Amino acid sequence: MTKYQKIIIYLILFFGLILGLVSIFFFGDAHIDNEWGVMLDVLEKENILSIRRVEGEYVPNIFMPPLYPIFLFIVKKLLFGLDILVISIQLIQLLLFLLSAVIMNKILILFFSNNLANFGTFIFTFFPLNLYAIGQISSIIVQVFLIISFIYFFIKIYETYLFKNVVLFSLSAGFLMLLRGEFFILFFFSLFYLFLKGKNFKSIILSALITLLIISPYLWRNYKIFNVITITKSTGFNLLKGNNPLSNVEGIPLSPDASELMKVVPRLEEEINNIGLVKNYDLIIDKIFLSKAINFIKENPKKYIILYFKKFLSFTFIDIESKQPNYYSLFHTIPKIIISITTCLSAITLFNFRLSLYNFFILYYFLNIGLFSFFFILPRYSLSLLPVQIILSMFLIKKIKFFPLSLK
Repeated sequence: MTKYQKIIIYLILFFGLILGLVSIFFFGDAHIDNEWGVMLDVLEKENILSIRRVEGEYVPNIFMPPLYPIFLFIVKKLLFGLDILVISIQLIQLLLFLLSAVIMNKILILFFSNNLANFGTFIFTFFPLNLYAIGQISSIIVQVFLIISFIYFFIKIYETYLFKNVVLFSLSAGFLMLLRGEFFILFFFSLFYLFLKGKNFKSIILSALITLLIISPYLWRNYKIFNVITITKSTGFNLLKGNNPLSNVEGIPLSPDASELMKVVPRLEEEINNIGLVKNYDLIIDKIFLSKAINFIKENPKKYIILYFKKFLSFTFIDIESKQPNYYSLFHTIPKIIISITTCLSAITLFNFRLSLYNFFILYYFLNIGLFSFFFILPRYSLSLLPVQIILSMFLIKKIKFFPLSLK
């Protein structure tokens, strides 16, 4: 990397820092609300991970993944009672955002010229939804950081075995599972891809063992309480939210107790009220949600198949029926449409049936979309796709030489 190119990346990071601070000041959350606020408050006062209260008592959580509320709790404890929790969380997220940009640049340099890598880093850093998310009390910035780390170290162990890279790959995978319970599917897909490619079998086994070691304390906790080996059990809730008579692409504004559905889902209120105060309340209620969702799908499969493809297209491109505030802002829609189109064009024109890193990115991308489309799609979910979208889009630019850059 030349001195000029280093200056460019430093300028990108500097202005990313400035715009991140602007985003926090003008658009950042003022409080820790919704499920994160509840879980943090209960963890602090009751010393229990919980989001539901039954008959005046909090029941153990298996509904929400644990990493982000634990992250909030640790930061609050480190502040020694200082009333600066929200801004502290936002500043940490800003730091993770900048670190993500640095790792994104490292990924792109592996495939492209420094100029094209800096261009991709520029897109990542100044992508409006990415900047907006810095100030939100949400796990998405942490998730993006871990996804980029996961991708980077996957590439490293794909190319050659190094113990350090396997450990860091496994750490990012383990934390991602504790942040998003469904990530285990993407992790096993990645290991299976390495296996098919004939990569070092020792690295695959070692990665699986290290990742299991990271998540095992929470697996053991859930086994003791719920008698199941899992990180989360929210499939029923998520499936019902995205597949019921009132749902659209974004599902419905469904609270953990599903009070919004009581009037339209047959016997739901009665079945929930009959659970009573039991420690495995979360597990039982999710089974009820799952059975209701499956019944709706069985009653009208055509409707929910069509809805699935609407979700798929909305996640891939844009939701034309969104109810989210400011969703149709040009600062959101134009960048999202452009990156989505270039990603799909890249996949269509460059995909082949070889086992390569490029094809891994394509399969990883569409596996994400296909998985989430079973449930519901919220605008922030698209940020988890942004790193792979940028990589695929840069491959397209490299292929067609869209503008004069020095390409590898």
